[in-house]
Amino acid sequence: MFVNRWRGRLLLLLVLVAPASVWAQLRVVSLAPNWSHTVAELGQEQSLVGVTRYARFPDSIPERVARGELAVVGGFTDIDVAAVLALKPDLVLTATGLQRKLQQTLQQQGVRVIHMQERSLDEVYAKIRALGQALDVPQAAGAMVEQIQSQLAEVARQYANQPPVRVYYEINYLYKCVPGADSYMTELIRLVGGEPVFAERPGIAPAVSWSEVVAANPQVMLMPLWPDAGGPIFDGPQAGSGTTTVAEVRAREQAEKVDAVRLDQVRYIDSAVTKQAGPSIPRAARLLAEAIHGG
Repeated sequence: MFVNRWRGRLLLLLVLVAPASVWAQLRVVSLAPNWSHTVAELGQEQSLVGVTRYARFPDSIPERVARGELAVVGGFTDIDVAAVLALKPDLVLTATGLQRKLQQTLQQQGVRVIHMQERSLDEVYAKIRALGQALDVPQAAGAMVEQIQSQLAEVARQYANQPPVRVYYEINYLYKCVPGADSYMTELIRLVGGEPVFAERPGIAPAVSWSEVVAANPQVMLMPLWPDAGGPIFDGPQAGSGTTTVAEVRAREQAEKVDAVRLDQVRYIDSAVTKQAGPSIPRAARLLAEAIHGG
């Protein structure tokens, strides 16, 4: 009798002092690939109950999707809100201005949301820490931020003495836009010795015209590429999908006046990595550096 009573009291004590995560794991839906990767790298991948079809890192996430263990609720701008709510999430993760209305819709439904606008590296770090608090792993989140900062500092030192290079990063070939003044991508390009053209324009991805690009005369042009990208498509409902080709760039009006085209410095870069505001940031910086400096 005494032993059973002692065990009962011990169990009650454990319930009172143990963190909530020991007893009930949060149900998390990630609506951006960078968030899915961040959750996994914090050691909380089993909290994920829903992701998007673009969730690529780590490999275990698409593998779980393929096995039917993880629900897919859309891509990025075509999220199925009903499917998200059906998963009964405790926390939903959204990103950029493209998902701002989605964030508001979910919050109106009483869902807790952490939104990352991706305006700066400091904001990215703050949101990683906020996620760590929500998942009850603040130390892991702090360590992740410190590791990203340390690795970026090393990359910056490696390219500190390189002459600056004028860079045009064409986010989309049809709706031409570039990393702007409110984009952490602008910070990364500068960190590795690039000078992004039009970076003074406000916004995450301000629009530009090709005639403006010709006048700016970038030395390097970067074009996004990712697995199964396809394209380019200029007409119909899929216009702007996929990526473009060097031949298409060369055929643009007055392209021969642009140093990047004239000197064969139009290069592809894996945007599935460079657009990941999370654990992949140091890798993104290295890819940008190699593409900009031809390494």
